[in-house]
Amino acid sequence: MLFQCSKLTPLQSRFVASFAALLLLGVVYWSLSNPHFAYAAELDVDGSGQARGGQDHNWHRIEQARLHDDGVEDESEASDTPLQRRAAAATAISANNAPNLLNIQPGNTTLWVYSNDLLTSPSTPRGPGLPSEPGVKRDVEPEHYDLRKRQDGGGAKTIYVSINTCVQPTWNATSVQTVSPPQLTLYVSSEANNDAVGPDGAAQVVQPLSEGFANVSVTASGTWYIAVHAPALPSGFVGVWNYELAVSHEAYYHSADESDSFLFLVDTDIESALLVTDNLTQQNASTPIFQQWMDLSTPFTMFAANINHTSMMGMQSSYCGWFNEKQIAASQSDPTGANSGVQMGMITRGLGNKPKEQFYVTNLNSSSSYIGVLAQPGNSTQSGAGVVGGGGKIWQPVGWQTKTDGNCALMFNLSFCDEVAYAVPSNPYKYNITGLRAEFDNYTSVSYQQFNYSLQQIPCNTTSDAKYSTVRNCDDCAAAYKQWLCAVSIPRCEDFTNPATYLQKRNMGQAYFNNQSYLSPDVLNQQYTPMSRAPTLAGSPAYNQTFISSLATNSSRNWAIIDTLIQPGPYNELLPCEDLCYSLVQSCPASLGFGCPYPGRGLEAGYGVRSKNGTLTCSFLGAVYDFNAATDLVAPVFKAVSLAALVVIVLGVV
Repeated sequence: MLFQCSKLTPLQSRFVASFAALLLLGVVYWSLSNPHFAYAAELDVDGSGQARGGQDHNWHRIEQARLHDDGVEDESEASDTPLQRRAAAATAISANNAPNLLNIQPGNTTLWVYSNDLLTSPSTPRGPGLPSEPGVKRDVEPEHYDLRKRQDGGGAKTIYVSINTCVQPTWNATSVQTVSPPQLTLYVSSEANNDAVGPDGAAQVVQPLSEGFANVSVTASGTWYIAVHAPALPSGFVGVWNYELAVSHEAYYHSADESDSFLFLVDTDIESALLVTDNLTQQNASTPIFQQWMDLSTPFTMFAANINHTSMMGMQSSYCGWFNEKQIAASQSDPTGANSGVQMGMITRGLGNKPKEQFYVTNLNSSSSYIGVLAQPGNSTQSGAGVVGGGGKIWQPVGWQTKTDGNCALMFNLSFCDEVAYAVPSNPYKYNITGLRAEFDNYTSVSYQQFNYSLQQIPCNTTSDAKYSTVRNCDDCAAAYKQWLCAVSIPRCEDFTNPATYLQKRNMGQAYFNNQSYLSPDVLNQQYTPMSRAPTLAGSPAYNQTFISSLATNSSRNWAIIDTLIQPGPYNELLPCEDLCYSLVQSCPASLGFGCPYPGRGLEAGYGVRSKNGTLTCSFLGAVYDFNAATDLVAPVFKAVSLAALVVIVLGVV
């Protein structure tokens, strides 16, 4: 039996036809706009008509041709308004807190899209991270993003866009490279669904990279577009850029501190350098945060390169740039430096006795200049994709130069003078660093014991009205004496060829450590004035001396060890700061007989004066170079007592 369909009414016939047409139109629209067909695009923005990277992404010309074929006039020529793209292909940001790597040719622009699905995805826990925010006056506990969870679910959020240049064009000219390659530019839309971002875009934040780094944060909702543009290359450079782009709604994936180095040079010798971070916390030793910092073996790392290593020019704020192009790199898996040549470890040595990380860099070249940066891999405990802040952090570079003469050796980690960390007079033909450390340690510990016998005769634990001072006690005296003893017994050594006027020449009449030569008589017989403030009486010995006849220039401060045993030959001494002597006198009982020399009566030849601009012009334990910017590392300058009230006993002056 055949079934017959009931006859459709006119109204039903029109409905079926309309519905079929809508279905057909929907299929066509889906095939044209489905995001699964989107692909990576480097847009041709130089007007050459040639697609970049072997693919045809010349959307501008295609759109013009389509409008012409359809009989539609291109109004952009008349109105100077950029032609709107129908559907520019974009590369999808892969995930929150993930590096998106891509090469980019000169003159090209890459378009990226950050989807609403990523924007509304749940927040990522940061992980343990560091015990506190390093370097701040008031320690800040790590943020765990509990409050951000309220934002999850589709509302507007702050997104954090960051970029690092990992590889850049190289110099291929015959001349010496003096400039870095030009920088990429980051474009971030300032409104949703705006894919017109780039050099000719609108409603966008424009941020050129600085030394291979840039970041931008905006409040976003919906789909968001980002672009990266590569400039044309100037003459002398060839190649492409490779960059790492990341987006997060928790925090920046890449970081760079462009105002602070947070790393300071302690000293160098001809083949090594000692560097140390600023104080990592201001908490006291009894607090949990202090101990948590000390329990971290190597929270930071560092990269370094010779100043002539031009590959780093233009990428000094990029973590992946340093990782790719460094010459020297500390390794957290090799803290002893057996393979990397950089020893790392936590210390409390130095002013404040707070947690710091130390870096001892070896295998350097003499008379050479280097730059180094403090670096944090990821958030220190985790790094890489899926980690908040997983792209790492770079601080500003620190420069240093190794010594030239060969008779100054970096010495630290002494048993008694445990605060000593600088170059000391040495003779590599007679002592290695272990033997040198033993000589100085033994001398200072024996000298301190003699002082301690005298201090034990002082009634320290007595009634307040019987104490020698109402503001200082025997512990203060012992600490001040140890500081002074170590500073004057273990002089800080500088190259004899260093021309700085605040340095004191020593051992000028002695042969060089290699026994090959002496200073010429013409040099040794030059007039020398050891004390500029000495009386100007006729025939005064202060104005009738030569380098060879003056005790200050023809011997060492610690002649018992240096002149007799080590025999380093001529060197310069960075004199101990005069406030070390004043502090000793202020802190100890007058019965011990301590006093400081008068100006013009030995002070200038035995002690130096602190600079007001941060230059290291005298030696004190815990001193670092360029500490003017590191206020936490500046030692307090003790108020000088009246020199007229002092019993003038010259302490350690020759």
